[in-house]
Amino acid sequence: MFSRTPGNVVQPVLRDIVTAAFPIGLMLILAALSYWLNIVATADPVDIGGRFRHDPDTIVKHFDAISYDEAGNRKAGLRGAELRHFPDDESSVIQKPLLQRFTINMGTSTVNANQAVVNSDGSEVDLTGDVKAVRPAQRGKPALTLTAPHMHVLVDEERARTPGFARIQQGNSWISGTGFEADNVTQTFSFHSNVSGSYKR
Repeated sequence: MFSRTPGNVVQPVLRDIVTAAFPIGLMLILAALSYWLNIVATADPVDIGGRFRHDPDTIVKHFDAISYDEAGNRKAGLRGAELRHFPDDESSVIQKPLLQRFTINMGTSTVNANQAVVNSDGSEVDLTGDVKAVRPAQRGKPALTLTAPHMHVLVDEERARTPGFARIQQGNSWISGTGFEADNVTQTFSFHSNVSGSYKR
C-alpha cells in the first residue's frame, strides 16, 4: 500500500522551505526597520544645549514698563509683580504672586488680571484670572467697569475681546453676555449672545 519516498526527494523539499522562508524573513526585517523608524521619528527631540526647553531666560520682579508713540506720548504701560520671558517662542508671562496683580494701561483705561501672556512686541496680551477693566468717569458719565474670566487685548489698537462671559457695570446700569468685543477708541462695546442687562437713569 505505502511506498517509501526516494531519498533524492528530500533535497527539493528543503530547497522549497528555504525559498519560501527567504521572502518571509526579508519582510520581517523590513517590518522591524519600519517599527524602529516610527519610534525614532515620533520620539521627542533630544535636548542638546537646552534648545528645546521652555525655560525663562529673564525674570523681572516688581516692574513698571511704559511704551510711547512716535510723538513721545505715553501709549500704554505694563505693571506687575513678576515677568518671565521665554526665548523659544519670544513670549512673556506675567504672574501674580500673593496679592499683587498684573496691570495694563490703555489711554485712560486700566486692565488688571491675575496672569498675562504677552507676545514678543507687546502688541497683544492674553489676560486670565479675574480680569477687570476700569474706565474712569468722563464727560458727566460714571466710571465703567468690565469683568471677565479671560480677555485678549490688542494694545496698539486699544481693542479687547473674549469668546466667553463678560459683564459691564456703569453706575446702576449693567449688561452681560457671551462673546464680547470692545473698542476703547470709538467707545463701542458689543455682545454676541446670551445678552441681559438693566438700564437705570
